[in-house]
Amino acid sequence: MARQTLKMFYPISIKNIRRLKAGDLIEYSGQVLLADEKTIDKYRMYERLEGTPFLNLSRELILFCLPVEGTLSSESMKIEPDELEYLFMSGITATVGLNVEEEEITAIYRRFSRVNLSLCDRTALYPLDVSESVPEEVECGMSISLKDVLLYVDVSSQGTKFGSDADAGL
Repeated sequence: MARQTLKMFYPISIKNIRRLKAGDLIEYSGQVLLADEKTIDKYRMYERLEGTPFLNLSRELILFCLPVEGTLSSESMKIEPDELEYLFMSGITATVGLNVEEEEITAIYRRFSRVNLSLCDRTALYPLDVSESVPEEVECGMSISLKDVLLYVDVSSQGTKFGSDADAGL
């Protein structure tokens, strides 16, 4: 049986995120914030030093990626549990491109009712606007617009991982 693809546009509401199940297919069009391992530390340091957030992260999708030869490589990245908690407490709606294997990380998704999305058919992304160049380094607050990018729900808001035994029972 083929799964139906859900079309979602920026900004995605928390209510819609909480309804997603592990394995749901999403065709997303809209803005995503770019991040890598260093970006989260910069957000936290700015907030600690200035006493105010660098950027309002509420209702944003954050894509973990690396710039590679004019594209954005979406190889899965790992994140520390305290960094993920910081993102969710800042209001991030969902993460894209994280490698979620640890039970502790999955529990954070369940506690905050958020999801992790993964790319279905691509290993590289290009901005929607072809005149928009891909940055050589990901910096705080940097975002790009994407159109019709196929994603699947890797970790649901209930903490169910796609392909796990709990997912098979649904």
